[in-house]
Amino acid sequence: MAKLLVERREEAFASRYPREESMRRAAAALEGFTAKGMVYETAWRDEAGATFLDVRFAPSRGTRVFLDISSLVFLVLLGVTGFALVAPGEPMGGRVLIAIVTVTAILMFPFVAVALGSRREAEESQLRRRLKRAIVDEEGEPGKNEKKKGRDDD
Repeated sequence: MAKLLVERREEAFASRYPREESMRRAAAALEGFTAKGMVYETAWRDEAGATFLDVRFAPSRGTRVFLDISSLVFLVLLGVTGFALVAPGEPMGGRVLIAIVTVTAILMFPFVAVALGSRREAEESQLRRRLKRAIVDEEGEPGKNEKKKGRDDD
């Protein structure tokens, strides 16, 4: 999951519509969409009479800054912990507290990374779904706009 934080991906969508209509439909689908955990770029291309929308997904600048700052904080925490454990004259309670804070931060960081990766994956999924509805799927395809029935809906 942490790989999702820094990985760059590219996806292509083959449109069912002419280029001008595809561009209009994609612009309408992307209207109001804001991504916090990623940056995306779109580019249109024509190949063998078909129109394609290429979308490139990249991590946001804030994600890279967060990871760099987190690395620095962990380095400082480890240094302070090492110093506190070997420094003479420090009370034992302070030494233990610093070590507990460091270990807790290290153990909690994977959960933070998973949360950030999940947010980015959710945003990419929402963007892909919007684009597929706009230029790939036919408007009359059965099951696309219907509400899924659950056990309580019977």
